[in-house]
Amino acid sequence: MNFFRSEEHLRNWEGFEEDKKGGIIALSDLMCLFSGPYFRKRREPDYFSHTSEYLTDMIKTLDSLENAGSYWRLKWFEKLGFSIVLKLI
Repeated sequence: MNFFRSEEHLRNWEGFEEDKKGGIIALSDLMCLFSGPYFRKRREPDYFSHTSEYLTDMIKTLDSLENAGSYWRLKWFEKLGFSIVLKLI
């Protein structure tokens, strides 16, 4: 993982690959994503009994990210798969 001060700085980097630009995400969005209960509550004794709630929250957070590339966006069939799994849990 590399951190850059701006997208322009990233694009000027010699290792930048245009076909991987969908993976660009703002640090603030990463902080938002990884500060959610899915990641934050892993050490709780009842974590597994609340996994479906935490996963639902993470999916909503992914949808709400403002400065994230396409890599971070779930496609409709991925959301469908998660919703089916959540109903089975």
